Amino acid sequence: GRPLGPGKRVRHVRCGPPHGMPPQSGNSAAEPLLDGVSPSQEERLAIGALPDLKARIEQLGLTEEYLAFKERYLAWRKGDSTGARGEITVEHITKPEHVAANRGFAYWYPNVQEWVWKRTLSYWIAVTFFEGSIFFTISSFMFNQEDALGTYFAPMTLYGYCAGKVLFLICTYFMCLQTVNFHVCANEGEEAPPTAPDEEEPPFYLWPYRYRTAIDNLERAGVGPLPYYAASTYLTGVLCFTVGLIAEIAPAFAFGYEPTVVRWSFLFGSIGFSLGGFFECLQNRTFTEFYFSKGKVGAFLNFVAGSIFCVGAKYAWSDTKMSCNMYGLGSAVYMLGSSLQIIMWKDEQFGLTFLTVLNNLGSPGKLATLATTADKGELDDSHAHFSGLGAFFIHVYCACGAVSMYNFNIEMRTFIEGSSWRSFQFAFNEFLPCMFAHMMMALTSAVMRTPKVAPYRQLYRAARWVCLVLTVNSCCTLFEFLIYQIRS
Repeated sequence: GRPLGPGKRVRHVRCGPPHGMPPQSGNSAAEPLLDGVSPSQEERLAIGALPDLKARIEQLGLTEEYLAFKERYLAWRKGDSTGARGEITVEHITKPEHVAANRGFAYWYPNVQEWVWKRTLSYWIAVTFFEGSIFFTISSFMFNQEDALGTYFAPMTLYGYCAGKVLFLICTYFMCLQTVNFHVCANEGEEAPPTAPDEEEPPFYLWPYRYRTAIDNLERAGVGPLPYYAASTYLTGVLCFTVGLIAEIAPAFAFGYEPTVVRWSFLFGSIGFSLGGFFECLQNRTFTEFYFSKGKVGAFLNFVAGSIFCVGAKYAWSDTKMSCNMYGLGSAVYMLGSSLQIIMWKDEQFGLTFLTVLNNLGSPGKLATLATTADKGELDDSHAHFSGLGAFFIHVYCACGAVSMYNFNIEMRTFIEGSSWRSFQFAFNEFLPCMFAHMMMALTSAVMRTPKVAPYRQLYRAARWVCLVLTVNSCCTLFEFLIYQIRS
């Protein structure tokens, strides 16, 4: 009963009932069971006499929930680590900034559905961020080649900006959506029972600027408001950039003030992106704790990219060429940061760079196995994590989609100028790799592991390599066009 002093080590104590036994009444139920104490013979006989309810669970359609509970309960009984560094101390667990980090998997993922939701949303955040960065990088550098591109200037710049804006809008909207609808286990330290069919689900909000709801959910979870600050400032920055892009495409909407509208909207958008990266750095403690992690590096790259955007926005008043180069350089840095987020997703760090509390909840592969073996009634986490080759092909899909879209824009410009159906056919052919790549992206978000049964395994692998060939072909087509246009 004596309280521990600062720096004292906390012994791992088992405080729950033996596996499979209900809590006992009386004072004995409150007595902790230390490691190494085996159950009595009476307890073993009582456990052996319990009925097998697996068939009943399957009839109720609660197999996944049961396996989720089983995995979390066994992890708790074994004292599994949740990503802590070194031995735990009283000082460590009582610091407010460590309270959320000390909570385990059961708190953040009450059931399999919650894990699938966070996994899917973080996947699309990462891939849309990466693909959008490709569009912005190419279009920004091409903006200084107006004379060489001629009639193809708009397809290589403005149309690429439009595609990048759509992707960034999806990315930042999903970030806000995840924070506004952020839910955790109702009671810390307790397992959430499966939701009854007639039980009311928490409301799902689509409006991204429900700031009170988002902050209340995050505060209730012990996370703090920084994830929503990052997501909302990113989204606001994208909307500001969109205003400037509309003024460039349709100057009539700027009422004769197109240059002013474009410059100021791009400046405010750049500030929003820079603030978003800054809030991510605060969330990952990039400036206060000096140890390496992918979240820290990704957040820092995003902050640097946003700062470069601000430099580019400043140069818009004096040197347009330097401004475009700065935007291109910042977009390239964003491409590196978003590529790192894809790798984080591969490692099941579904918080990415803006929700870091979800990034240290166990070894990769356990959760994927939990969701994919629900129908087998067993858990085997060998070879369950997402592979590095899978992450590589996600990069390939994004590159294929972006480059193919540029080729489509070029051929569509040729069709508009010549009104030849043959040109339209060429444009459609160039768009097919983009369609195929995005279908593979959607398939990757749904297929957690490569299928093991023939012929689906061979078909899935063949589709990957076909997409790689299409990517190489599309890149060669675009490169050949640019070399021809610039040299001529």
